[in-house]
Amino acid sequence: MSKRIAAVITDVLGDRVVVLAEAIAHTIERHFPLFPEEMVLELIERVLRDPSDIFEERKTHVFHLFYRLNARHYMVVIVKRVPDGCFFVTAYPTGATHRAKHKKLRRIRYAKG
Repeated sequence: MSKRIAAVITDVLGDRVVVLAEAIAHTIERHFPLFPEEMVLELIERVLRDPSDIFEERKTHVFHLFYRLNARHYMVVIVKRVPDGCFFVTAYPTGATHRAKHKKLRRIRYAKG
């Protein structure tokens, strides 16, 4: 059974991030219940293309956590990187700072602008 792709967004690192319909539906239901899908996809795209910070977490897979600061509040977008490609996992607001456990992760350096 194939999964429906809601969007493909190129991130600041040059990787194409696949956003599956199932993942975006879960994100909206859990973190943005009053927002339409198009608006949430636009927020995700903005964070992936122009982040304030990127952190890397290595577990079974590699995850990149893209943070963007807007109006004194951060939003994080989590991307899973596997041999088959890069996939959107979730997105959520974190408030005025990065999550404490994320601050301990390795920071990814990238060319801004």
